[in-house]
Amino acid sequence: MVAFEETEGFTRTYEDGETIFLEGEQGAYLFIVVSGRVRIAKGGELVSTVLGELGPGTMFGEQALIDSRPHSATASAVGITEVAVYDKETFLETLCLDPELALRVIDSLSTRLRSTTEALQKICEQYVLDRTELALTQKAILESELS
Repeated sequence: MVAFEETEGFTRTYEDGETIFLEGEQGAYLFIVVSGRVRIAKGGELVSTVLGELGPGTMFGEQALIDSRPHSATASAVGITEVAVYDKETFLETLCLDPELALRVIDSLSTRLRSTTEALQKICEQYVLDRTELALTQKAILESELS
């Protein structure tokens, strides 16, 4: 079994707030947080949403390497952050040599999907509560106007 950390790659240090990659950029690397934290945020028309903060040992950027699509969010350093960086060729070669890495990637993606599903459920529940509150408020206003 090949340990991913033993394959060719390099480390890079980012300052607090420095962008590691931007949403919409083509993904060229897999990153693993060595020290510090990385904030993942999704831009929107009205508001940017922080999807999470990743700590040491967490990989990110793999989705863009797997599906060959641009990054779906922006990654930036929180505090001084060091990351290990691996190019696509190294990542794919290591996947072939180390089935455990493939399982770690699947686990990472699965964890993020579960987290996203839970967040979506909370948003949907809040939307229903907000709509219900609005309907009750409108009903109360109408009733007070009629009396």
